[in-house]
Amino acid sequence: MVTLSQKDSLMDKTDVLRQMIADYQKKIDLYQAMIAEWERELKAQGAPIDLMADEKKKTSGDVVSSVRAYQFFNKSQPEAAKALLESVGHPLLTQEIVDGIEKGGVSVGGKTPKDKKMNLYTILQRSSEFVRWKRDTWGIPSWPGAPKRNDVADGEAQSAEAKSA
Repeated sequence: MVTLSQKDSLMDKTDVLRQMIADYQKKIDLYQAMIAEWERELKAQGAPIDLMADEKKKTSGDVVSSVRAYQFFNKSQPEAAKALLESVGHPLLTQEIVDGIEKGGVSVGGKTPKDKKMNLYTILQRSSEFVRWKRDTWGIPSWPGAPKRNDVADGEAQSAEAKSA
C-alpha cells in the first residue's frame, strides 16, 4: 500500500523530471536557433555547409560501436539486420548493417566486402521485413514515414527513364 508521503515523493519526482525535460527542451530550441543563424552566416559568406558529412561519419561509427560481440549469435542474417535496425531506430546503409551484424556474431557470405554487401542487399530486398528508404538505405516498414515497398524502386526507375529520354 502506498502512503500519502510516498505519493507526495512520487509527485515531486515527476514534477522535477517534467521541469528538467522542459528546461532541456528550451536549451535544444536555443541551440537549434543558434545553429540556424550560423548556417545563414556561412551561406551569406559563400562558404560551403557540409555538416552532414561529419554526421554520417558519426552515425556509422556509433552504429557499429553500439553492437556487442555475439549480440546476434544464433540469428539469421535477416533476423540480425532487423534487430540492429530496431535497436538503432533509424534507417541504415547496407554497409553499416553488414558491419553491425558481423560485429554481433553473424557472418555474411562473400569473399570481398563488396560481395558481402551485395549478398546482404539481395537478402534485404527479397524480404518483406525491410523497406528501402532510398538508394542503399534500409529501414523497417512499420516505422513512421516508411515508403511503401515499391515506392523507392518506382521512383528510381522513373528517374532512370527520364535520364535516358
